[in-house]
Amino acid sequence: MKLTITDAAKKKIQDNISGNAKLFLSLDDGVGNYSDAGSCAIDTSFDFIAVDPDLDDHDFDESMDSDLGPIYIKGYSKSYMDQNLKLDLKMNNLQLSGDAGIIDENVPISDERKIK
Repeated sequence: MKLTITDAAKKKIQDNISGNAKLFLSLDDGVGNYSDAGSCAIDTSFDFIAVDPDLDDHDFDESMDSDLGPIYIKGYSKSYMDQNLKLDLKMNNLQLSGDAGIIDENVPISDERKIK
C-alpha cells in the first residue's frame, strides 16, 4: 500500500510540520492516544499526526510508503482504505481518496511532538 501525496498537500503539511517527526495517518475511531471519536461516528475520519520520531505507539502497528517517507497506521484501518491512496489539497483542506472515491474530505493536521 502506498500513499501518494500531491505537491500542494506536501506544502500544506510542511507548513504545519517542520523538522524531524514520525507521521501517523490515524483512523479517528476512539482507539489510541490521538483519537477523539467513538465507534458511533457516522463518517470515516482520519487525522494526519506528527509525533516524536522515537515514539513507539503499539496502536500504529503497520506502515505504508509515501512521498514523505513511511506513514504509520493502525493495521485494521486498511479496511477503510483503497490500494491507490492519494492525499491532495482541495479548498485548503487535505483530502484522502482512493480508487473508489473520497474517503475523508477534511483530514486535519496535528503536531503532537513534545519537542518541536
